[in-house]
Amino acid sequence: MKGMLIFLVIVIGGYFFVMQVVDESNSYEDSTMSEDGHTNYYRKKANAKDRKYHVEDSLGQTVFRGTGLSLAEKKDIWSRSPLKFEMISKFPKFGLMKMFVKDRVEDSDLQKLVLKQVEKVQDDMMSGTINSNDAKYRLGLLE
Repeated sequence: MKGMLIFLVIVIGGYFFVMQVVDESNSYEDSTMSEDGHTNYYRKKANAKDRKYHVEDSLGQTVFRGTGLSLAEKKDIWSRSPLKFEMISKFPKFGLMKMFVKDRVEDSDLQKLVLKQVEKVQDDMMSGTINSNDAKYRLGLLE
């Protein structure tokens, strides 16, 4: 009886150790490894900068206006833009994607670049040289 009681205490202690101590150390590693302070600071600063160029039009839609920026800066902001992800969500309706770009990107340089990429991906998709996963990936790139 005394041996059974000792065994039960050891099993309960082991269960507590595994469920509490080990689980908490794993969650600590996940939170520290996922993002460091520098990355978090850079993301917040980039988002604050990007918000200046995403404005609301008269219809209440978010549009991109890159006035005063170089083409490289416009491409950089577009790569993080929620508008880019919204455009890609319309895949495989290329006509709808083109209309979206014409309506929501008010900067002519960037608009031409994005439309050129959409048309290139459309041509490659129709010719069968790329599949749908590659097409979605390439829609997010600007060459």
